[in-house]
Amino acid sequence: MSAVPAGPPVPSPDAGPVVAGLRLRPAVGLAIALTLLSVIFIGCSAYAVYADWTTWALMQRLLSDPGAVGDAELSRGESLFLLASSVQTRALIVAFVVFLVWFHLVRANSRVFAQGADRLADGVAVGARSAPTAKLWLPYRIAATTWMSSRPLGVDDDSRRFPSTLVHVWWGAFAAARVLGWCGGMAYSLAESPGAVRYAVTTMLVGDVLDVVAAVLTPLFAIRLTAMQRTRSARRPAVAAVRP
Repeated sequence: MSAVPAGPPVPSPDAGPVVAGLRLRPAVGLAIALTLLSVIFIGCSAYAVYADWTTWALMQRLLSDPGAVGDAELSRGESLFLLASSVQTRALIVAFVVFLVWFHLVRANSRVFAQGADRLADGVAVGARSAPTAKLWLPYRIAATTWMSSRPLGVDDDSRRFPSTLVHVWWGAFAAARVLGWCGGMAYSLAESPGAVRYAVTTMLVGDVLDVVAAVLTPLFAIRLTAMQRTRSARRPAVAAVRP
């Protein structure tokens, strides 16, 4: 029997939509893991807020009456502050690593829906390495673009049902917390008086409160964006054809 010429490979019915070599990848598991880690980070940040407040109150007492605070109490206050800062930092690193992996997946998925939508972000990535302000602006730009590219589309204007307010507030809280935490940490390391320590701790206290806000908004952002991509994929399993 003569051989039949082989035709093009038949795609698997279980395969996700593919556009120009791009394939949707599941991000639900990472979104759930990020939610659990965010809850842990909220607890660590709340502990840091308690330590900040305790240290602030201790410095206030020391300024009002230096003889009312002993060395042992000062040592306990410093130990509490340093322990809370260490625990919070480690929890942030773990959560941030998981967030980066999840964010990479959803960004890749958004390219399937709207190729070229994040071209501007890619173009300024090199400049962000040398511009400190761009290091804060670029991730927000990518997050906002990914959000807009992942909005489910239908007959009605669904973009109105998926405003970018959550992205703005979440990133604003996260960026402000990072800036205040860095400034407060520098001020604390250079402080040589109770007044300077109180100022540094006040800055860190505000930053830690914003950390709690950002940690609450992070899983909301992750779950919402992941659900948006799943909805859009279900509505258009074949994904729109790529323009030449």
